[in-house]
Amino acid sequence: MVYADKDIPNLYELHGKYYFNKPYLDQQFNDPEFVTRYKTNCQGYRVDDLTSQDQKIEKCDWLFIGDSYTQGAQVEYNQLFSSLIYKDFPDKVIVNAGISGAGLYDELNYFKDKGKELSPKVVFLQIGAFNDFMNIKEHVPSLQDYIMEWSALYRYFEYNIANRDELPLGRWTEPFFPNKEDNIDNNIFFKQTSDYKESDKRAFKNCITEFKKEVEAVGGQLVLIFIPSKEQVSQELLKEVLDAYNISKNEIDLTIPNKLCQSVANDLGMQLYDLTAEFCHSKTFPFFAHDEHMNVVGHQLIAERLVKEMSSISGKYEYQSEGNFHERYPTLHADGTMVYQSQTEHYYTINRLNINNGNREELWRGVSELVHPMISSDGRYLVFTEGEQESLNTDVVLYDFLKNNQIAINKKPTKGSIPCISKSATKIAYPCWTLDETIPQIAIYDIATGKQTQFKDGVECWRPLFSNDECYIYYIQKETHDSHFIIKQYDVTTGEKSIVLKQPFDIWDIAVSPSGKYIAYAGNKDANWDLFIYDTEHKHSRQITHTIGDEWDPAFGVSDDELWFAGVFGFNDGIYHVRLK
Repeated sequence: MVYADKDIPNLYELHGKYYFNKPYLDQQFNDPEFVTRYKTNCQGYRVDDLTSQDQKIEKCDWLFIGDSYTQGAQVEYNQLFSSLIYKDFPDKVIVNAGISGAGLYDELNYFKDKGKELSPKVVFLQIGAFNDFMNIKEHVPSLQDYIMEWSALYRYFEYNIANRDELPLGRWTEPFFPNKEDNIDNNIFFKQTSDYKESDKRAFKNCITEFKKEVEAVGGQLVLIFIPSKEQVSQELLKEVLDAYNISKNEIDLTIPNKLCQSVANDLGMQLYDLTAEFCHSKTFPFFAHDEHMNVVGHQLIAERLVKEMSSISGKYEYQSEGNFHERYPTLHADGTMVYQSQTEHYYTINRLNINNGNREELWRGVSELVHPMISSDGRYLVFTEGEQESLNTDVVLYDFLKNNQIAINKKPTKGSIPCISKSATKIAYPCWTLDETIPQIAIYDIATGKQTQFKDGVECWRPLFSNDECYIYYIQKETHDSHFIIKQYDVTTGEKSIVLKQPFDIWDIAVSPSGKYIAYAGNKDANWDLFIYDTEHKHSRQITHTIGDEWDPAFGVSDDELWFAGVFGFNDGIYHVRLK
């Protein structure tokens, strides 16, 4: 195009009476005050750098709806208030459905069309003093909307030329306007009113009333979040706009929107989180100087308030990760360390965390997938899977810290994965197969001699695990080609196989407790993976987790009383800790 160097990307799609974020976006926003990456999934929801854009959210616990203040494109994904709260509520699937420029009815119509499909338990509706109290009406798509969606040249002129003359102070100043009539009709702070402004106030309550009805119809609760304007927070900026627009202090009341929100919340029996006090008392200004949106501090203030308000329903999990790095397969050691896999956009790593002091160290790095890491009890050996999991083209790598050498213990053309070292650090069990014969069997590798034996059942066998006394190998197996995975055990001495546990759903990811009395496992009982504990003495299972996320890869600590595990909750993931008693 003619103005290719000033191309304005189309970030939105029209959906009848509302518009929403375009799917599969991956944009960098460059502004004098911020540089951010803005990435959306196949549904148009913002995701972090590592999350696949094909990942879809089917259900959520908490749904945040609002305009660009909720969307937060001016900060990175991990700096969003909706991301910051995750570490305090790690068992929740949290979705941010912020839509830049959306009005209340756009947000309502989004919820009626798409948001309700997520069946949220709580919907947080953000209300901003900036522009949520003016022009409250349903959006009817215009010719301009369609041209804006399809014409890059039109977007260039609209954003780069048409809007320049609308910033007399070099920044957006809504709801303040240079023209008195505009203030009378549209400025919620301006005490003088009009039929138009009063109509907007009634429409505000009507829209919130309908919003509450729609949310409750799917079993959810609606909560309001009020974000103040810059002028409510800064006396300097207030004076600047009053002087520039020839408005006297006597003509305004900065508490009007707060009182209106509180009145509506009281009438409808709803909760309102008014952030005005937090923003005013902040030692650091919570907005950008020129851009109208919140900076990192503003998002932190909202997150802190949400954590305070919602603390009574905080989950029992402890989040062990520092962000969404696809960390999985924790293994715990008596010295208080945990080994696990992690990754960035450019490479994969095997890391070790000291649980007592929080120190982390990188043990291994590579451009190929590195998964299922485990260190022997004596600390000498590191074993892990390396290669492409999806194509089953993986090797089991054994690294000797003492001799500083490594080998692939699966002999070509055999492939392998998910290794487990025995407690005595003498043997490794792992599933093996060939690319021609892909039904895995279990191999037992002798570390000292390099010799190995195998056993198979004629159906898929995975996740081998030594019993504490090393007399048995537990593993999961398809009972038949068309059935669920069950837990079986193999007697190392006699070769006898027997069923340990079968359920009317798939079992995966098994772990034996230090006492040997319990087996933890992941079970796909309710179309997602939850954790269970099987009592081997009393032959009884109990469900440990009950979420809409996925919990798997359980690992006991030094006692039977706590578990570490990996999980995925919507776009958030990591390693977690839960106490069983």
